[in-house]
Amino acid sequence: MRPLIVCEPPATEGARRSFRANRAADTQPEIRLRRALWQAGLRGYRKNLKTLPGKPDIVFSKQRLAIFVHGCFWHGCKKCAQKRNLKPAANAAYWSDKVARNKERDRSALRELREKGWRTLVVWECELKADRAAVIETVAALLECGDSAPLSNQRVSDR
Repeated sequence: MRPLIVCEPPATEGARRSFRANRAADTQPEIRLRRALWQAGLRGYRKNLKTLPGKPDIVFSKQRLAIFVHGCFWHGCKKCAQKRNLKPAANAAYWSDKVARNKERDRSALRELREKGWRTLVVWECELKADRAAVIETVAALLECGDSAPLSNQRVSDR
């Protein structure tokens, strides 16, 4: 049974609007990656497949490859937290708990997918911005090698 999570309501109307504007699917990094995949001729994927654990952002079913596009703030990118100071000034306790829950949910989804025989790739927002070509090369290589690639959680860069 999942624990009940009680969240404090946003303090201001501006914060309320900001919370409502956050998207779970079709974020800018996801759209950028899908466009780049399409331009590279890597088609035949499905997006936000609800039948798989964690609802991967991009799924190549035939090759059993699930790709997650993680926003640096929402999923706690260590590199960006140090570089860009992504720590919120207001309500820091709430946000650190929120990011910790997101990280745990991510680990759980990746573990479940691996147990079901899926390969996974985690693409960070900053990686996509820094070197989109490297991300596309990684995806293409994973698609080419098919089921012979290791089942461990693949990442474009080492975090």
